[in-house]
Amino acid sequence: MSTSDEPLPTARPYRAVILHNVMSDWTQNDLIASEEAVGRMKLGLETNGLEVTPVQVKDDVAAALEGLYPQEHVIFNWCEGLDGLPRGYDVVPPVLEAHGFAYTGADAWTLAATQDKAMTKELMLQNGVPTPESRVYARPERNGWRRFPALVKPAVEHCSYGIEREAVVDNQNQLKQRIEHVLDKYDSPALVEDFIDGTEYNVSIWGNGRMSVLPLSAIDYAEFEDYHDRLCVYDAKWTPESVAWSLTTVQCPAEIEPALRKRIEAAAKGAYKLLRLRDYGRIDIRVRDGLPYVLDVNSNPDITMEGGFARSARAAGYDYGRMTARILDFAATRRPRE
Repeated sequence: MSTSDEPLPTARPYRAVILHNVMSDWTQNDLIASEEAVGRMKLGLETNGLEVTPVQVKDDVAAALEGLYPQEHVIFNWCEGLDGLPRGYDVVPPVLEAHGFAYTGADAWTLAATQDKAMTKELMLQNGVPTPESRVYARPERNGWRRFPALVKPAVEHCSYGIEREAVVDNQNQLKQRIEHVLDKYDSPALVEDFIDGTEYNVSIWGNGRMSVLPLSAIDYAEFEDYHDRLCVYDAKWTPESVAWSLTTVQCPAEIEPALRKRIEAAAKGAYKLLRLRDYGRIDIRVRDGLPYVLDVNSNPDITMEGGFARSARAAGYDYGRMTARILDFAATRRPRE
């Protein structure tokens, strides 16, 4: 197991900007949660010697950048879209680049490619990254799919939307019904894939060129007798008071045999490199018969203090401030010089 354990610099020749979005349809609780998360990141970065300016953006990124200078500021891009474009992860980077700013995380191509799960799967299949067999459906047809159980999910959603026990289907009739459900509810093509029933590993990686793998997290579904429930559903990620949250246990660092760890890390690094992730990312993997299969490539994973990436960083000895400062340091190497 490797971690980026190089010491952080005590002084940095740049100032940090936390660029974060707000949406018109957010509730008061949403706004409070966002303010608290930004406040925690700001405090952590300041504790690590950075001057920090939070900048809120609604729909005009260029206007939000006024008074900032590419030679002086590095942007922590915490925008998950813009007002009216909740899936618009990829619309912010081109504006930042047009104004000459270095920013954390992936560029527009990678954000768009990894948001489109069908495109991600096709790239992995074409380039030898192990991933479950899959097919995309734009219409409710069965089209010869014969591998069951199968998982049916929206091809362009995130945060586990559409991942629920009914998403695991066992026959042709269930398959057709679930495809219809995804098409109707999510306005998205349906991605059907071979369901890998087993422990799920979250592989957090950071770095550029030299990739470093943080301690693995293992999601254990042993409490669920029915394989239809062995999923990391939306509630298991985001609803602490839910049954799914209470029954879905996460072990970090994962107890795992060295040979299997090596195979998992190799698959994750292959996906990270293929999809051109930058600075940080998380690869989700399941194992069947000792073989890892990449389920999802997260180029913009949850970066909050409670998120999986921060959990792995803590296991490697990085508190939240040091973690976010390190991510900024990766981005700062792209800062334009005078």
